[in-house]
Amino acid sequence: MVDILGIGNTGLIAAKKSLETTGHNIANVNTKGYSRQRVEQSSNIPIARSGIIQGTGTNVRSIDRTHDPFVEKRLQKATSNESYSRFRFEEMEQIENIFNEVDNEGLNNIINRFYNAFRELSSQPDNETMRSVVRDTANLVVKDFRRIRDSLDLASRSIDQKIQGEIQDINAIAKNITELNLKIAALEASGDETGDLRDQRDLAIMEMSKSFKVHTYVDDQNHFVVSAVGVGTIVAGGQYQELAAAGSSLKDSSSGMDGSVEVFFRSRPSQKITQKFKSGRLSTLIRVRNKDTQDLQKSMDRLAYDFANSVNAIHRRGYASRKVEVNPDGSINEYDKKGRVTGIDFFEIQDDPMGSIYSLKLSDEVEADISNIVTALAPNSPGDNRVSLAISKLQHEKFMADGTATIEEEFLKTVGNVGVEVGKAKLDAEQMEGIRVQLDTVKERISGVSLDEETSNMIRFQHAYDAAAKVMQTANEMFDTVLSIKR
Repeated sequence: MVDILGIGNTGLIAAKKSLETTGHNIANVNTKGYSRQRVEQSSNIPIARSGIIQGTGTNVRSIDRTHDPFVEKRLQKATSNESYSRFRFEEMEQIENIFNEVDNEGLNNIINRFYNAFRELSSQPDNETMRSVVRDTANLVVKDFRRIRDSLDLASRSIDQKIQGEIQDINAIAKNITELNLKIAALEASGDETGDLRDQRDLAIMEMSKSFKVHTYVDDQNHFVVSAVGVGTIVAGGQYQELAAAGSSLKDSSSGMDGSVEVFFRSRPSQKITQKFKSGRLSTLIRVRNKDTQDLQKSMDRLAYDFANSVNAIHRRGYASRKVEVNPDGSINEYDKKGRVTGIDFFEIQDDPMGSIYSLKLSDEVEADISNIVTALAPNSPGDNRVSLAISKLQHEKFMADGTATIEEEFLKTVGNVGVEVGKAKLDAEQMEGIRVQLDTVKERISGVSLDEETSNMIRFQHAYDAAAKVMQTANEMFDTVLSIKR
């Protein structure tokens, strides 16, 4: 009878623990990242009594969470890919907005207006009003070139700030995973359950995978390791490597800009790892800054450089629109009392294409005196319009891209490439989101809590508890019967 009481007690304990676990599942039905838990039971070790093998009840072996590590790893990868594509689309869309022409006022239209102003000046080469229009339109071209370059620079600086914020978030997550590793190790050493803590750790790793591609494993010392693919170990058991982000000199910059934020391990500041990250937000921010934005900066610099030099090459061949003194031998001095007579640059720009937009402006001669806007190829020829006409024809000349495109074609190609990248990034983001949602559904089907199932289990475990209690009650009544015989 004592054995019956013991067997009944084991059943009572098992049913109680199962009810507690079911209640815990129901309480966490809406908890993000929670994996439903199950009580794993096994029969106690039987004993031999009077030559008969006799059972001794049940034993609660463990409380396990329903979890598929393979699905979890696939979901981490899908989350990283989705984050990469979605953030790339958002960042590229902002860059595309820089080139959007509102109310027909954009660089392409302004450049065309500049050429048209020279075309109109060629029909009235002595008209000072038309000269003023040419100068004003040229200033608009300079201003819009600078607007685009400044906007691209601002986009790059904005990404710098986002990278710094991303690094802070990654360090916070790494610290959290480290603390969870220590708690899990301590609890498991004492035989306690760690399902909830493992769920929290998986959730933290999933959050980290939004920043970069993550790889996790348990090493030969039973330490849970989290590494960034292509970079190295971030967390190893109870320790983690802190990342850092700081501005660099132009010489060490990966974005081509002074003060560019570079990423490194705080313990190894001399070893840059900026471009080693794979997938995730961090990788797409670095790619947009170092590849897409930098390529556009270079393209716009080259566009401004070739545009200014093509105009200058023609403009400096003519003569200022004023009376020019001719020497007895028929030669003309390069300068008169008002300044340069010929060889006048319309624009001022540096010799190096890189960063040339910053130096682009009207030449001092043109800015100071509109008579220095050249229309004539010969001196003292008021009706000569050959220079202004030649400049206007540059609108349709293929002097860009090694003589294969007009300036309009080259600019529209640059803008078109941005549009193509935005469209591709949007499509990728939608596809990656679909894959991630599909894997979320698979994980939910495996690990999620079903209220119908848990309600059914609660009734089943409640009946088991009642039955185990009945066994103990029966054993107690039998024990009382035996005692009453002695009385």
